[in-house]
Amino acid sequence: MVFQFNIRIPFWILDIVFLLNRLHKVCTLYHPMENRFRFSVFFMLWAILLSSAESKCRRDCDLALASYYLTGGDLTYISKLMESAVLSKPEDLLPYNTETIKNKDQVPAFTRVNVPFPCDCIGDFLGHIFKYEVVSGDTYISIATQNYSDLTTAQLLQSFNSYSPTAIPDTATLDVFINCSCGNSEVSKDYGLFITYPLRPEDSLQSIANKTGIESDLLLKYNPGVNFSQGSGLVYIPGKGTFWLCSSDLSSDKNLCI
Repeated sequence: MVFQFNIRIPFWILDIVFLLNRLHKVCTLYHPMENRFRFSVFFMLWAILLSSAESKCRRDCDLALASYYLTGGDLTYISKLMESAVLSKPEDLLPYNTETIKNKDQVPAFTRVNVPFPCDCIGDFLGHIFKYEVVSGDTYISIATQNYSDLTTAQLLQSFNSYSPTAIPDTATLDVFINCSCGNSEVSKDYGLFITYPLRPEDSLQSIANKTGIESDLLLKYNPGVNFSQGSGLVYIPGKGTFWLCSSDLSSDKNLCI
């Protein structure tokens, strides 16, 4: 998978611009009195062509959450691993995990931790790039599945980094891309915060609906064609407000932190 820049200009547009440029030069040479008019027309056409080549990425949100499956340890590791403009210390994670984590130094094993991160336009895709410092023995697979708890994949790591899977330097710093979602206004306009949720073997549509308080039909609308029992892959779960799951009353609109 190859990710490209925000502004992507098709070759046919470049061909037209090249021809217009040649035409402008010819007209300037043989009709100098009309130079100013033709010069204006040329650049008007150039602007129209560029406007048709704008990025497909539309960012309607600034924040997303990642569901990190913590098998052991504390929040310090996560805050360093997924450091960003919105996460710099373990305490930053507590407001997003009020129902599951009471003490940053005592996190139950096998806990899903909601991790805030910026939702940016990366080429034509929504996501964020984290920096990971390689240690001896790391592979793209181990970094994706173990360090980042399946929030990314080995294929994405290889796409965003130039190193061969068998020749990653021990001193390298890797770009780690994690997807995010801003939802779909055609489905609902009530949700402005979404969680990137890696599916696990124990998950199902009903279990996630029960845990999050989100109706199963709505989960399916935001994740069309996804089998929630497939045991792997990402789904996007909607939440309301700024924080996600801040109230124990998940059956109502009280899942808001003000």
